[in-house]
Amino acid sequence: MYATWQQVPPDTTWAGFAPGAVLLYNDDEAVVVDARRGQKDKIKLRIQRPNGERFERDVKPGESLGAQAASLLEGSGARAMVLPAVIWHEDQLFSPRNIAALLASALVTTVFMVLTSLNSNPMSFLYLSFMIAGAAAMGVRRLWKGGRLTFLAPDRLGLTMGTIHAYALTREAGKLWVPPTPGSDRRGLAYQRVDAIRDAYLGLRGDIAYRIESPALFDPKVPATAEFEAALVAFDDVTDLTSTDELDERATEVELTFNVAQANAERLGLSHFPEHARADARRAGKAARLAAGATTEGERQASLAQVKRILDSLALYYLPAVDEKLAIEK
Repeated sequence: MYATWQQVPPDTTWAGFAPGAVLLYNDDEAVVVDARRGQKDKIKLRIQRPNGERFERDVKPGESLGAQAASLLEGSGARAMVLPAVIWHEDQLFSPRNIAALLASALVTTVFMVLTSLNSNPMSFLYLSFMIAGAAAMGVRRLWKGGRLTFLAPDRLGLTMGTIHAYALTREAGKLWVPPTPGSDRRGLAYQRVDAIRDAYLGLRGDIAYRIESPALFDPKVPATAEFEAALVAFDDVTDLTSTDELDERATEVELTFNVAQANAERLGLSHFPEHARADARRAGKAARLAAGATTEGERQASLAQVKRILDSLALYYLPAVDEKLAIEK
């Protein structure tokens, strides 16, 4: 058995995992999969995408979670995270989605009934009309996504299909999750969320030791960092005419790209530096830590001077200039 929110190796088989719910995801998208043991040595998967699309698949017990993730997600880097129990909510009989499908079917049937009365072969034409009416109803149901699900998790997490992907990335990165507040002003909350990211980013940017140890976060040539900066620019372009849904989506994009960029930078660490600069960068990082933890002013000044000398000699555009105020300076 796996614990909730535990990462599951992609080569884990469905037989070794089921029964249970899992989030298959990469940096860009995610799907919820509920695995149950079926009949005839099969594992039945119930799958839902964030847009509401829901479908089922039967897989062999020996198939891996990673193989299914590859077929469901675009791109690479798929991971799997155990979810709490999921409650699947079905559409009511007279839900708007079902009524729309019935109306579409009735409209098509009516049109073809009129045409049938004018046709020389009414029976075959009538059969065709019912076939097309059924297809129209199915088309409406496919376009109008339905079905909700509930995660049996604490309400304070605010987990929905709209937030589960962001939560997984945030948890994976070891960051603090700030859920959307129900009933709050969505527009105001979107700005608050982005402001929180800006504050966190500026705090890291002002931390000289962090900038040395995770420089990729401040290098716009790194794809993950470039995507974060692009998301910030896109959010800055919003106006009062921007819809609330789009504003919320852009704020979510800022959060997701920041978490990905930060995790990528911390993973790369000093390896982001040119090979010839890594030894000096490592010395600068140690000196920065010594300056931050110095117990006397003399020690702090000596370490700080060493940091500045090394940074000046490296002269890399993504490191702070010697005249830039550093977080360790008091």
